[in-house]
Amino acid sequence: SLGPLIHNGQTIEMLRQRGVNPLADGEMPPVASTVIIRAHGVPPTTEQEFKSQGHCIVDGTCPKVKTVHKVIEKYRELGYSIIITGDKGHAEVVGLLGYAKDAGHLVQTEDDITHLPLVPRVCLVSQTTFDTFLFGKIEQAVRAHFSNAEIVVKKTICSATDKRQNETTELASRVDALIVVGGKQSANTKRLASIAQSLGKPTQLVETEEDVDFDAIADCQIVGITAGASTPSWMIKRVVEYIQFMAQQKKRSVPNLLWHGLDVLTNLNVFAALGACGMYYLSCVVQGIVVTSSQFFAGGLVFFLYFFAIYLWNSISTLETTQHLGISRYRFYLKHQKLLFLLTGISLVGLLGISFALSRALFFLMSFSTLVGTVYHSTIVPSSLQRFFRYRNLKDIPTSRDLFIALAWSVLAVCVPIAIAGTVHFTFSMLFVFCEVFILAYLRSVIFDMRDIEGDRIMGRETLVTFIGEKRIRKAIVGMIGVSVFTLVCVAAIVALHDQDHWKTACANYLSQVPVFAYLYLFMRLSQGHRLPRASLFNILVDLQFGIAVVCAYLVAYI
Repeated sequence: SLGPLIHNGQTIEMLRQRGVNPLADGEMPPVASTVIIRAHGVPPTTEQEFKSQGHCIVDGTCPKVKTVHKVIEKYRELGYSIIITGDKGHAEVVGLLGYAKDAGHLVQTEDDITHLPLVPRVCLVSQTTFDTFLFGKIEQAVRAHFSNAEIVVKKTICSATDKRQNETTELASRVDALIVVGGKQSANTKRLASIAQSLGKPTQLVETEEDVDFDAIADCQIVGITAGASTPSWMIKRVVEYIQFMAQQKKRSVPNLLWHGLDVLTNLNVFAALGACGMYYLSCVVQGIVVTSSQFFAGGLVFFLYFFAIYLWNSISTLETTQHLGISRYRFYLKHQKLLFLLTGISLVGLLGISFALSRALFFLMSFSTLVGTVYHSTIVPSSLQRFFRYRNLKDIPTSRDLFIALAWSVLAVCVPIAIAGTVHFTFSMLFVFCEVFILAYLRSVIFDMRDIEGDRIMGRETLVTFIGEKRIRKAIVGMIGVSVFTLVCVAAIVALHDQDHWKTACANYLSQVPVFAYLYLFMRLSQGHRLPRASLFNILVDLQFGIAVVCAYLVAYI
């Protein structure tokens, strides 16, 4: 990339790990390379220089900045002098001056206008992250100094920048202290901190959670957090969670202890494992499989231990990816990595031992499932053959994660009760359980992918959400929910017509699951555009769908 793509050191370092290396000023790659133009843009002469050397150019210039380039080119060709408001030496300003050529003049204050020569035509534009209030003062100075000239004013400050500045002013009036998250070299981030400080609020400008001076805000009742335009959302989330984490550690109270406990359970994937255990119960009820009490509870324990161990194994074996999923989760795994590996091993041994005691069929089923689950992130293609294959492991296959997870849930939900009972009866109920569990597990994975979309994009993970975008996937989820409800109603109607003896029970089984999809629809509607205050709360609300499914199945079976 021509310089850092954005003014955020953490994102640049992540991109460096993915093979994207920033070039220093004046540096040229030794061989023909793919060169990305940074978001701030570059002068056209710089772009031409790299093209002439045989490099492939990928234009990563922000569309808002490209708009300013076009405005400058248009009015320069019409004979206007171009006045640019911006920060001297800023990468974007260098690019703007390159497009203005000899017609360009850079000003930083209204006093700078008085030193400009009088010309018949003037076009005033701005760096996209410039101070809105200062731009207004400069505009007045331009109109006064060039009173006899033809003046065109284009307020090219990015609307997001303008909005952030206004919101920072409003936020500062409601909080005891303010934390601005972003690169310390970022002009718009520094400007947000300057606005807050000018309003007399204690302000901290931090790049990461490690820069936060918690002692300085420990006695505050309300702490506001805002961020620069180039700050990734996962870094904002880490700062938020760090402050919550420090409050839990240093401020001992019942709510903080409860939140800490929920965080630990969430990090251990306990709620997901309980949800999977609930699907085992649902399968037994809907399929009408009769087992003894000891077999029933042992089977549930096998289900819990399997998903507990596999989720935990895949989390700690890919520890580098969890840093984008929340500071609490990352620190927890990092601190207890050896203990968690041991816990995973004990859980796997335990579930295989219980499976062996219950039935040989269950033992072989869980052994195979464990093997598949643990090798998902492992390289399975030998190095000597890797040049013949695009993918070296299962996780590299685009969108495979959500599909494999849903298949594991649905196959085990159907097969574990059958393996314990020792009898196989291919019924419509078996297909129903498979489809419902598959849909619920798949939707769960996709919802988490939506939450983690930014980190997945930066790390190069190809999920369904990164392929088609969050807006489209939300519509797809709502559509899937609608189709599922329609199918449940249709199936219940068909069963009622063809099963005269058991139609009431069958219809109740199918229709009882409608509230599950109604809850998912409500969750999707309410969560859109709203950030939950705690990561653990998000996990609990997503996994609550399984609890609702179990309760509905229980009500039908026993009431």
